[in-house]
This record gives sequence, C-alpha cells and structure tokens, in this order.
Amino acid sequence: MRPFELDELLARVRALCRRELDGAEVLPLGAGGLDSRRRAACLADGAVIELSAREFDLLHTLAADPNTAHDRSWLREHVFPDTSAESVVDTYVYYLRRKLGRQVVRTVHGLGYRAGTL
Repeated sequence: MRPFELDELLARVRALCRRELDGAEVLPLGAGGLDSRRRAACLADGAVIELSAREFDLLHTLAADPNTAHDRSWLREHVFPDTSAESVVDTYVYYLRRKLGRQVVRTVHGLGYRAGTL
C-alpha cells in the first residue's frame, strides 16, 4: 500500500462530492430536494411546489453549495444581474420562505444566506 496524505485524500473526496452535485438533477435540501428538470421543490412528504424562474435560480445557487454562506451582493450579482438593488435578494428569500417554510433559506448573521432544509 502506498503512503498518502490525509489532507490530499479529504480534498479529493470533497471535490468528487462537489462534482456529483454539479450534474445532479435533484439537489438535496434536507429531507426534500430541488428538481432541476421540473424547476420545483420536492418536499419530504412528496408534495411538489412550483417555483418562479428567479426563485428557482436563487434556491439552486444556494443548494448547489449548501455549506457556504453567500452574501447579498454576491447573490445579487450572480442570480439577479439585471438589477442593482441588493434588496431583491431579501425579497426572493421572503418568497421562498413563504412558499416552502422558514427553514429553506438560513440567515447567517454578518455573512448572508445559505441553504437550509425542506
């Protein structure tokens, strides 16, 4: 058996997990998921909630990198490039929480938002 560095092994495993999420049709969100083909949220009880294009784009961005807190300006730049008001992010977070529950998008105080659970 060849010797290996534990840090290198962990980095490779994390990279493989990220690649798997990149091409996934259903991104996990707690016990539910985000269906890329249907552009809808699938709840744990089997219910499917249709999302607007912007709601889906925001939730997909958060679900694709669930362990990262994204600040408002980054989200506005990447999800809503056609607007200059950062408050649009807060508005769509409100819409998602109203449709899917408060836990779907977590606020990380001082940092921004990250994916929660369905």
